[in-house]
Amino acid sequence: MTLLGQSIIVTGASSGLGAHTVRLLASRGAHVVAAGRRLERLEELAAGLANQPGRVIPVRADITVEADAEALVAAAVAAFGGVDVLVNNAGSEVQGGLEQLSRADLEGMLQTNVVGVFVMLRAALGALRESRGCVVNLGSTVVGRPPHGRFGYVASKAAVEAMTRALAADLGRDGIRVNCIRPGIIPSELRGMTEDQERERFSTGLHFGRQALSDVGRGTDIAEAVAWLAGEGGRWITGAIIDVDGGLTLGLADPV
Repeated sequence: MTLLGQSIIVTGASSGLGAHTVRLLASRGAHVVAAGRRLERLEELAAGLANQPGRVIPVRADITVEADAEALVAAAVAAFGGVDVLVNNAGSEVQGGLEQLSRADLEGMLQTNVVGVFVMLRAALGALRESRGCVVNLGSTVVGRPPHGRFGYVASKAAVEAMTRALAADLGRDGIRVNCIRPGIIPSELRGMTEDQERERFSTGLHFGRQALSDVGRGTDIAEAVAWLAGEGGRWITGAIIDVDGGLTLGLADPV
């Protein structure tokens, strides 16, 4: 699938699913504004993709700050002529039950995971209307299968799903598609370990009883889904919540 010449913004691009997505999109010919708070990591990512068909521009940004979001959109318009796709990948999580999680931790997750999506969409709306573009939000399978001690994160990702459906309805007449991908158990840096450390932990197979496929998910699995929605394959899809999870949300019973 080619995305040749598309202008795409990916938030949370300095590591994990965001970095995997930037790599794949650039390899398919898309021009990408890679956004995040760790500029050095973004610059390393862009340098490693210098020989790909698509260009990658690293931009340090806090997606909860309106001026930063507007600067991301301006960078895409200046460099690539507009914005065809917005990938809202940036997220944060602090785990803890009702008695352990602080109000500040809960508000921090809501700021990044929910308000950040709102701020980015507001900033990019004009450019997306011009391109009749698409938005891909990153949710989580925890909404369908809430684990213990993560209610704050679950609530924030449930809000992302609700926003996805409502905005798909609101923006459909502008030709803008809005969809949400729910990753399953995939190694990432979100939970305080490196991607390699998480992959090693998951490779024991202890979590496979909760999903249909006995395999560890990869960041590229999510990136492929993003690319598909951004390309011609997703042309007639909007308001969808798509599980990319090895069958986790089928609700299989844990092994005895």
